[in-house]
Amino acid sequence: MHGIDPLRDWADIRLFLAILDQGSLIAAAEYLGLTQPTVGRRLSAMEARFDTPLFVRAGRRMQLTDAGKAIVDSARRMEIEMLAIERNLEAQSTALCGEVTISATEGTGTEWLTPVLLDFHREYPEIMLNVQIESRAVDLIHREADIALRLGRPEQPELIARRLVTVGFGLYASQAYLDSAPPLRALEDLSAHHRVGLRTPGNREHMFETLPTADTLPGTYTYVSNSPSAQMVAVQAGFGIGMLSHRWAAMAGKLVRVLPGYNAAEIDLWLVTHEELRHSARIRTAFDFIARRALADADLFERGSRR
Repeated sequence: MHGIDPLRDWADIRLFLAILDQGSLIAAAEYLGLTQPTVGRRLSAMEARFDTPLFVRAGRRMQLTDAGKAIVDSARRMEIEMLAIERNLEAQSTALCGEVTISATEGTGTEWLTPVLLDFHREYPEIMLNVQIESRAVDLIHREADIALRLGRPEQPELIARRLVTVGFGLYASQAYLDSAPPLRALEDLSAHHRVGLRTPGNREHMFETLPTADTLPGTYTYVSNSPSAQMVAVQAGFGIGMLSHRWAAMAGKLVRVLPGYNAAEIDLWLVTHEELRHSARIRTAFDFIARRALADADLFERGSRR
């Protein structure tokens, strides 16, 4: 490598790690906010400067060469240090301006959080809110987001987590579906009914109750989607009975809770940020605002009713 330290340039190493983690030039370009040709040119220039290939192309995938494998551990250490520097600098920020990135799931992020944040915007107009709707738990340590709303307690020790509210779930259907369906007076009666399910990567095959506290219920699935929003629309359209959060069902309207004495599931909603970012004024302000509003809507989340 002609005496050149391959880890001297953080921009190069960030590019290298993005290709490694994302698996392809296209995915790395999207992750970095660049075009694919730009990523390709920068990788070629990097390899030419070091006089050795770091990746080989296997179809659309990029695989490490021996030289690439040799620098992975050093690159990861550099990444950890650079992210720590970014967080430490961010923590010194006292200005209530700039961008705050918030990660949330469909439903919570779209139907509840977005309208709530309008009040935040009116109070802090110089803070730009970037709301990312994700079904996965984003990596806060790698700054994929500043704040996240998560169902279930996070386990990473570097994160600051605050339990907000309990989210309750029940069984819901449209009135049109119920008007033409068999009687439904007990859980056993579900065996004669159509069901609407949600498929996630963690689902067992043919099991579409995605919450860890949810029972496996009888019924015939007629509609399954990987999108909670599509599941909600399918229930409203009359496909059958779906397990929905009380909050979302109440806000969506036009739904009937069936077997109201049955609590399908309960899971805690947590607000999470990185330990070092809690000192950033704009992130702390957004964090505290979301927490206050969620607590004010505790009855809505738990039972689908407002105080």
